[in-house]
Amino acid sequence: MAVIVITGFTGEQPRLLPRLLPATGAQDAINTRLEDGGLTPMRVALEDGEVSDLDRGTIYRHKGAWLSWPGRVDVAPAPVAEDRLYYTGDGVPKMRTADGTAYPLAVPRPAAAPTATLIGTGSGDVTSRVYVYTWVTQFGEETEPTPASNAVDWQPGNNVTLSGIEAPPAGRGVTRQRFYRSQTGSSGTGLYFIAERDASSADFTDTIAPTAFQDPIPSVDWNAPPDDLTGIIPMPNGMMAAFVGKRVYFCEPYRPHAWPEKYVLTVDSQIVGLGALGSTLVILTEAQPYLATGTHPSTMQMLKLEANLPCINARAIVDMGFAIAYPSHEGLVAVRGDGSAAIVSGTLFTRESWLEIDPEHMVAAQLAGRYVAFYRSTSADDEVMAGAVMIDIAATHMTRFATVASAAFFDVTTGGLYVQLAGSRRIMRIDPPEGSRDTLYWRSKPFILPMPQNFGALLVEADATVSAAEAARRRARQEAVRASNAAIIASRRVLGDMNAGPLNGRALTGDALQHVPPLPSATATIIYADGKQVASTPVTNTPMRLPAGFLANTWEVAVSSNARIEKITLATTIDELKGAPPG
Repeated sequence: MAVIVITGFTGEQPRLLPRLLPATGAQDAINTRLEDGGLTPMRVALEDGEVSDLDRGTIYRHKGAWLSWPGRVDVAPAPVAEDRLYYTGDGVPKMRTADGTAYPLAVPRPAAAPTATLIGTGSGDVTSRVYVYTWVTQFGEETEPTPASNAVDWQPGNNVTLSGIEAPPAGRGVTRQRFYRSQTGSSGTGLYFIAERDASSADFTDTIAPTAFQDPIPSVDWNAPPDDLTGIIPMPNGMMAAFVGKRVYFCEPYRPHAWPEKYVLTVDSQIVGLGALGSTLVILTEAQPYLATGTHPSTMQMLKLEANLPCINARAIVDMGFAIAYPSHEGLVAVRGDGSAAIVSGTLFTRESWLEIDPEHMVAAQLAGRYVAFYRSTSADDEVMAGAVMIDIAATHMTRFATVASAAFFDVTTGGLYVQLAGSRRIMRIDPPEGSRDTLYWRSKPFILPMPQNFGALLVEADATVSAAEAARRRARQEAVRASNAAIIASRRVLGDMNAGPLNGRALTGDALQHVPPLPSATATIIYADGKQVASTPVTNTPMRLPAGFLANTWEVAVSSNARIEKITLATTIDELKGAPPG
């Protein structure tokens, strides 16, 4: 006598199969979430928009509009204005404003020192003065000051004229000009604000009273960002971080255009990408990861983690909220704010099976707290493998689905994962709450018995309850697919455009028509004995008899459904099903 109860739907290491082929082995779930011990079908992806070109490297949703770039671009929202974005990877670092205009992030500094000339006759105490000026943009960005002017010995009765002032640069929105002069006080000599005017190359005459100076200059040690700055990310307290080579840069808090050299940190190896966990910056390199912690760029303290886990792909670095996840040669790595760094995919992949999905070129994001990687690779026997894996880092569960994407974006404000389909301009939302349930496929690990047995009874327990809203979505989806197919047939272009889909992504002599989804609660269960199919049934929540007259050592169960599967039980008799343990 024997009973097999499956509730956890977990097992040993699976093997990955090419796109659109049923997966086999333990924990193989396609279009499936494993939650609370059960299998829950994901929802059908819904279209959310389009981008201008095929196979973009980066997509980003901003104020309801989709932006895209051909390569890897890192985008950070502004710490000071909701309508601005800052990004690197598309030439020099840039700022994008509400009207869609992209400006270089760097604001050119006036390069030449002004010339100071005394005017009039003075008498009394002599004060040595120098002057500088800065540019100010329409967005309130102030540049580094000019080099200091020549010193003049001012006395009461004198005025000072500044000449040799540069014309404001074009193309960066410079509208104003601020003048500063040296002033000596109890704490020493510094440069203080005295006047502001419209940006001009005209001479400026200082008639400001000696006591009428205002705030000290804020930008004296600011620097423009390097042209090759990359990997920009936002951090708390108005900070941003980015890097060049082995050098980590921080912007002046709430001043994204200023990246002072005095804040630079240097690591041992080339930096691949960055992540942020609260006030901790995670620095991922071609060797060991680092942590840099602080609430201001000037207080950052750096720690090298003794973990030989290099990052091999910047496009697959994902901020999970509780950890920064990234691919290494050994598997998926998670770095947490407490300084721990470990491989979290060890129970799901061998090193060989991990490398088979080409982690150096995968595209990754997150969904519902899970790491989602879209891959396309070729196996050792030239078999195309493409699709997606969704890894639950905490529970070490894995889900597979057949979506092939060129770019992915997680919108934290909606909790939505959006992808650009490979070979398409369409943007799709994966597993949207308003979508109808897709069809899952799951196959168990092989259960090897100590002696041959015959299982004569099966019970598949499924949640067949479907809300009115879910049923309506399913019917709407069916009608939408039928209408789309009718339009394709009417266009007489059933086979689709040349090169519109990935190679081997569609069956030979196939077509561009979509499959009409089944009604809710459609389920099929298949039983395998010693690798051969011995039974198939659509029945759920009712005990079923299985074929008799044979014995087998190895048994497997496969199920496809668009309903939640709670439990699968195999027993030698119907009576044994009643007494089966809960699992």
